[in-house]
Amino acid sequence: MRLKGQTAIVTGGGKGIGRAICLSLAREGANIVIVARTEREIRETARLVEREGRRALAVKTDIRKEDEVINMISEAVNAFGKIDILVNNAGVAYRKYLVETSTEEYNEIIDTNVKGMFFCTKYALPHLLKRGEGRIVNISSGAGKHGIPKLSIYCASKFAVIGFTESLAYEVGGGLQVYAVCPAGVDTDMYRSLFSDEPVLKPEDVANKVLELCLPETVLPSGSSVEIYRRPMRIF
Repeated sequence: MRLKGQTAIVTGGGKGIGRAICLSLAREGANIVIVARTEREIRETARLVEREGRRALAVKTDIRKEDEVINMISEAVNAFGKIDILVNNAGVAYRKYLVETSTEEYNEIIDTNVKGMFFCTKYALPHLLKRGEGRIVNISSGAGKHGIPKLSIYCASKFAVIGFTESLAYEVGGGLQVYAVCPAGVDTDMYRSLFSDEPVLKPEDVANKVLELCLPETVLPSGSSVEIYRRPMRIF
């Protein structure tokens, strides 16, 4: 188990890609802090993590709210004593023409996909820097590399994730590695609410890539954005 004894925080961990990431990291030995707004979903993920023999902490958190993020980080450190991995996965989207997008919808996308990532990273970062090593993995999207009609605000938020990742990698340097993952369409509730075509990826495909980036033998330069456009071969 290559992540044995490490502590990972995963936002949006109640279902879909987030749940798959929680389980993938747990199978390699990490204890998991599961973060989302829906209590029932994060408790179910915690149960599944514990079935893998790892410790789990479910913390109901709206990452758009600074005080709730501060509390979540405090609970994580109190429970496990440290933070080794942060996966900023939580995200929302609306598929609409720009002129039809409301200010409320704009705020929800940007506040979740960008400000929430900022809050989680800001308050986890001192604990990661204290250890001098670790991983931050930010889930962007293929829509963070290429503009897509009727997803202008979502694309803007996911382009921002990549810029944030690159800038932070330069800031922290050293042993703390920062990555962005940019998957194509993934079979999740959110994707199916937006599109009628079949997604090309499963949540486990994204989880496998996140795991790969969190392993100690990873040599990819910090600040890199990794695109996933077809189902990768299993290497674990």
